[in-house]
Amino acid sequence: MKIGKLLISWDRGGVSTDTLENVDKEYEKGLSSGKKLILGTLAARSGTRVFGDIINAHKNATGITERYFEAESMYRYIKYNKLPIDTSGIITLIKKGIVDDWKRGDIAFVNSPFFSHGIKELHDVLKPSHILFAINNPEFTVQSIYNKGFFSQKYIRTDNNLALGFQPSFPQKWYWLYLFARLVPNGDFYNEWSSLTRIGKISWWGSMVNREIWDQLKDVPKEKVIIFDLDEAIKDYYPYYTKIATKIGLSPLLSEKVLQKIRNKGIKSAHNEKHTWSEKEKEEFIRYSKDWFDLYKELRSNNI
Repeated sequence: MKIGKLLISWDRGGVSTDTLENVDKEYEKGLSSGKKLILGTLAARSGTRVFGDIINAHKNATGITERYFEAESMYRYIKYNKLPIDTSGIITLIKKGIVDDWKRGDIAFVNSPFFSHGIKELHDVLKPSHILFAINNPEFTVQSIYNKGFFSQKYIRTDNNLALGFQPSFPQKWYWLYLFARLVPNGDFYNEWSSLTRIGKISWWGSMVNREIWDQLKDVPKEKVIIFDLDEAIKDYYPYYTKIATKIGLSPLLSEKVLQKIRNKGIKSAHNEKHTWSEKEKEEFIRYSKDWFDLYKELRSNNI
């Protein structure tokens, strides 16, 4: 499927044995020859899909978002729930995709919200030159996720201390994405969370994911972390783009006209329409997104 110039793949696997046996060797060979990886992650709705399109439009680079979304979302589910499951097959698949990217360009931007709970491990294993952490205004993000239907299904659970299991209400087409990506709390807090409005549930979710990313990135060298602030970027996108592009080595830079054309293709206004929040929704949003707002202010001060 094509979205602008950004290729999205639903490849579930089926990679040949010969390819898999050589992935680590080919990956290290790429790094030693000067190829670069930029890892991107976020909670949601922070402009990285379009930014990936923009990177992909450069002659020396590729940009991809959620290339292996089932494998990547499973990776997050395992990390979030601290499950005793080996993830080396997922990491090898991610490496294989990057090796393929490097055949097309010297810089690979690989972006996924599902890297959130393992971003430090991925940094250590994949050795990116930079990690781009995208953020956006919490209120806008919560509404946009709400419009996408987050947490609108009935959950069935009897033991809150176990990872969430099979859910009959999830749509078949997107089943694994719903289970692995739309994380719910474990433990005693689950009952409180279940009683919330969808706005309250999403507020908790967004706060939790953003905090997890930042807590892990504190252990990554500061000079390697780029904060991509969508709210700031859209004020004057072109100079914002040139700062990041120059920092990660994109060349030659796109013209402002080409850049705007790519951005226009990625805008889906229906996801951003706001409904009138009830008093309960407002109260829950304020309560459960407080840490998120505090973090958002802190991260904006670390902006590029």
